[in-house]
Amino acid sequence: MRELQRILPSSKSNARSSQPNVGDSKSYILVSKLAHEVYEKYVVDVNSAHLSGFTFVIISIVYLAGGKIEEELLWSQMRRMGLSEDKVNHLVLGNIKQSLELLVQQRYLQKDKVNGPEGNTMYYELAERTLDGPINDKIKEYVAQIVKKDNISLAA
Repeated sequence: MRELQRILPSSKSNARSSQPNVGDSKSYILVSKLAHEVYEKYVVDVNSAHLSGFTFVIISIVYLAGGKIEEELLWSQMRRMGLSEDKVNHLVLGNIKQSLELLVQQRYLQKDKVNGPEGNTMYYELAERTLDGPINDKIKEYVAQIVKKDNISLAA
């Protein structure tokens, strides 16, 4: 088990730069020490592989956007994959909004509302579980392979 340092969204940490960028609550994750082959054979649940794929894709989109993305741009990218915010009965993922919210609850992402001249804008930002050293390194490695191979662009 490893403790993750809870972080504040970047807009809140910038506003309070004299305070540390750490919240009061604690988050923990379990880290497997099993060999990859053993983990794949005995731990990986093929029935939940779609959630792992969804998590990886969403985190990759946010990562490629610089670690923070406006909610509307994220939904725009998801719509390009056939995932819309009003889809409540997706064949594999079920309610898409709830699947995205689950990533926030699991601390892969965090949501932040920013007040601007045009009104409030919601952002998704990488959270501590994604920014954790080994996880972050794997994400960077996989994303780099995909981008290099397919020359992917986040243009809307």
